[in-house]
Amino acid sequence: MKNIFFILCGVLIIVTSAYSQDMHFSQYDENPSLVNPALTGVNYVMRASVIYKDQWRSVTVPYKTYGVSYDMKFKASSWDKVDPFKTKTFKKSFNRLSGGLAFYSDKAGDGNMGTNQASLSLASFIKAGEYSLISLGLQGGIVQKTVDYSKFVFSNQYNGTTGYDPNIINGEHYGSQSFVYPDFAAGLLWNYSQEEKSIGENNQIKADFGFGIFHINKPKQKFLVGTNEKLFSKYVIHGKLLMGIPNTNIGLAPSFLVEVQGPNKEIVGGLMIKYYLRDDSKYTGYVKRSSIGLGVDYRYKDAVIVGLLLEMGHYAVGLCYDINTSALTKVSTLRGGPEIMIRFNSTNPYLFQKR
Repeated sequence: MKNIFFILCGVLIIVTSAYSQDMHFSQYDENPSLVNPALTGVNYVMRASVIYKDQWRSVTVPYKTYGVSYDMKFKASSWDKVDPFKTKTFKKSFNRLSGGLAFYSDKAGDGNMGTNQASLSLASFIKAGEYSLISLGLQGGIVQKTVDYSKFVFSNQYNGTTGYDPNIINGEHYGSQSFVYPDFAAGLLWNYSQEEKSIGENNQIKADFGFGIFHINKPKQKFLVGTNEKLFSKYVIHGKLLMGIPNTNIGLAPSFLVEVQGPNKEIVGGLMIKYYLRDDSKYTGYVKRSSIGLGVDYRYKDAVIVGLLLEMGHYAVGLCYDINTSALTKVSTLRGGPEIMIRFNSTNPYLFQKR
């Protein structure tokens, strides 16, 4: 009986959060359109990724979230073959505009509460120094929300004798089971990128620090009749750093994310340690630097996140697992959920080329 009580409380907490908070991933660095539109096209000439998260399987009907995203610079730098036998030279230009497309879908809980969103992002860059730039991003999208009210169970449907009776009127005034609304976001980002000066020195420094605001138009939610409930605007502050330890094969990558949406907050911070398996080729550019990273993050009052990131040239695979540490551990027994990400990018994040 006690376990049933905890399960019901846990489901209530999760459903309440689902109404008021956006979908999120533990590998937030890999989903720029959910963090800040100004991240569009900043760190890669072209990037495409897919991601999938399975959560709370140990507590209730699992929450399943997946996404596909693509972004690119509109005027990409290119390779010029100087000599067919010796080398190629990377012709670098400053790209002032980038764009991206993203689609995310989420199914939550017994009521199959669903969120499907498609968005288009644009970002423009202004040089702020030899190694830094300022990015301004805008995002517009369409969101569909759905729910199956017949799957919900309410406390006043328990008759006190035999238990749950679905024939008892629950007293709720349902609204639309499906509705669509436009959604808008904007963001500002400072980016710093200083590559290593020569092969093997491992003295590169890269950093991002930004601010984003989502649901600027505060779209109305139509789940209940007679209410004027609107989606809270979400404010995001984020930052990350990639710093090589000189003359070693090790890099440090701390990062953080703070999201505030109405009464809800999410604070995440952690560190990934990267070990570089192979350097870029010095002359041809065919061989790209590869690394393996191990990371630990902490989501405040919710979970410890352990992660593995394997980057091999143009490809990357990320795996992580949420170890639940909240009050829900009484029923979750520390089990949060796994997440997997696959990425392709046209230039390696540790690009070193002969100029």
